[in-house]
Amino acid sequence: MKVFVAVLFIMHVSQHASAVEMEVNDKEKFIVLPCQVKAPVPTDLLVEWRRSDLSITVHVRRDNRDQPNDQNELYRERTALRQDALQSGDLSLTLKNIRLVDEGIYNCTTRRGSTVLSQDAVQLQVFSSNKERDVFIGLFIVTLLLLLVCVGYIGWTIMTSKNKDTTAANL
Repeated sequence: MKVFVAVLFIMHVSQHASAVEMEVNDKEKFIVLPCQVKAPVPTDLLVEWRRSDLSITVHVRRDNRDQPNDQNELYRERTALRQDALQSGDLSLTLKNIRLVDEGIYNCTTRRGSTVLSQDAVQLQVFSSNKERDVFIGLFIVTLLLLLVCVGYIGWTIMTSKNKDTTAANL
């Protein structure tokens, strides 16, 4: 059992180590995740793009036709393969309308029947480009802290003043 777990761990680590790493800004209209196989590709080939970190299907092409019903709703109408993908061997996935939740590990797998012919991994990192929002949040936090300090100072001043008045009245 320990050997099996070790083998799974090594496979998991090696898959991440061999993944192509890509970075994209969340304001980009699209990104192309690379996947190449030797052309020409048989027309009965199954091409499947999956998110291995979430175990969801991103895009499927079976019998040389896209299968939108097989993909997760997060990716509906946001993915595409080239029309000539099987002829060219370029199975790269175009992902449109980039979102922060798109960050993850994508696997491109080709199968013929139950036989896996190829598998490529792409690690996608998505960065937020909303600097104006970040600056606004930062200024809001600083303003809130200054306001709390001012209220605290005023409260301290009032309490100190009352203590002096009470002490003077007692004398």
